[in-house]
Amino acid sequence: MRACVVGAGPGGIVTAKVLLENGFDVTVFDKYQQVGGIWSAEGCYDGLASQSALRIFEFADLPNSLHFAGAVDTQRYLEDYARTFGVLDRVRPGTEVISIRPVDGPGRTGSSGWLIGSRPAGDESAEVHREAFDYVVVASGAHHHARVPELPGRESFHGTVLHSNEVRAGTFTGRRVVVVGGGKSALDLVTRAAREAASATIVQRKVNWMIPERLLLGLVGYKWILFTRLGEALLPRYHDPACIRPIDRIDERVKRALWWLITRDMLLSAGLYRLPKRLRPTHALPFHLVHAGVMPRGYTRALRRGSIAPRISAVAAYTGQGLLLATGEELPADVIVFATGHHKVFPFLDPGVGVGVHDSAGRLRLYRGIVPPGADRLAFVGFRQVFNNIMGMELTAHWLTRHFRATLRTTPGEQEMCEAIDARLAWQERVLPGSGGYDFGPYDIHCADELLHDMGLRSRGARNLPAEYLLPGAIARRYAGLSRRRSHATE
Repeated sequence: MRACVVGAGPGGIVTAKVLLENGFDVTVFDKYQQVGGIWSAEGCYDGLASQSALRIFEFADLPNSLHFAGAVDTQRYLEDYARTFGVLDRVRPGTEVISIRPVDGPGRTGSSGWLIGSRPAGDESAEVHREAFDYVVVASGAHHHARVPELPGRESFHGTVLHSNEVRAGTFTGRRVVVVGGGKSALDLVTRAAREAASATIVQRKVNWMIPERLLLGLVGYKWILFTRLGEALLPRYHDPACIRPIDRIDERVKRALWWLITRDMLLSAGLYRLPKRLRPTHALPFHLVHAGVMPRGYTRALRRGSIAPRISAVAAYTGQGLLLATGEELPADVIVFATGHHKVFPFLDPGVGVGVHDSAGRLRLYRGIVPPGADRLAFVGFRQVFNNIMGMELTAHWLTRHFRATLRTTPGEQEMCEAIDARLAWQERVLPGSGGYDFGPYDIHCADELLHDMGLRSRGARNLPAEYLLPGAIARRYAGLSRRRSHATE
């Protein structure tokens, strides 16, 4: 059974590892020279750091001591993992996949396998090498195809315009920097600009929630609150009834009261109460946690000290001097950075296959966030995203391997898959607006339970009930040895 994995980021290497230990002959293609995806030297902006506290950014079979680690240490861990489990020898670095199409030709579903076209990365004149595989896993990541707004007047601005992915060492030094965006990367970059640039301004349409590293008045790490079953029980009920426990049926009035307290604590712990009200989130928790990241160190302090100039506005156009806002204000700039996200697209997919992967709104249509209905032996890893946690990719790899081997407890047909996707997308729009069909926000444990249920495995990971509900459960070590565990009834 020959399997091709496209991408050697965290999702790609863990999928390759699980496929290998289940008897697949695996080849991994990656356009970068290093494994790690966005954590490799070619894949990230300079200064990228993990949002993960201790024991969060790790796979089950290789613990590490990373704690809010930088890209270099994070990439080193991923490379060590790939080497330890024989994946590194299966990687073809510097190789770009440019086409994936069914062996049987257009209009087919891949039931006879897939034909992969590849060439050396960056060399469009190189000859395309074609190779057939029985299975294909797309793990190309959700953060590679930059989304930059098309604004009028670009020809009039003679400064530097970058997407956040393109920021490198020295980009900001001594220059007037404007960062557009309200997510984690935008806050990271403007905080850095506050230290290095002549001036630093952030422009965001709204202020998003950011999770402080420590909650409960700054005394307790966030994982002890957000990564527990009790913490997830306060969220709106998960869409899959098979994953609902009695604790998830907490009375809605109790949930609202607790979220009122959590909101006040987050504002206090993040230092937002010391900022003007216009610089605090206006949307109610927990519904906008899907957009949240971990608050960069020094960001609120820089705002208080005036090192960062905040603007709450949309952007309207470039000018000869910088950027024009929808409010009519013009911001002078030497460097404009758009930290405005990425398109979740797969330009290498055969059009007949790719058209079914997205709906008309651009949301991903994947059963369980993994497999497209109607396309055999094709799957996606890394697009069932959960908050701040690569554990979800590892469980996806185990589920996917069983799907390929037809050993899941149930195998729904195409129509059932489509109905399940419709129901899940409707739930996401209600509970996680703006999730794009791939971001499951803070439902780390529920997402794990769902995949374990499909695999016929018990979801309980702790030895006793207090530990099960009060200790962090969304951590990889609780799911060690899945390849060796025998299926048995879920609780």
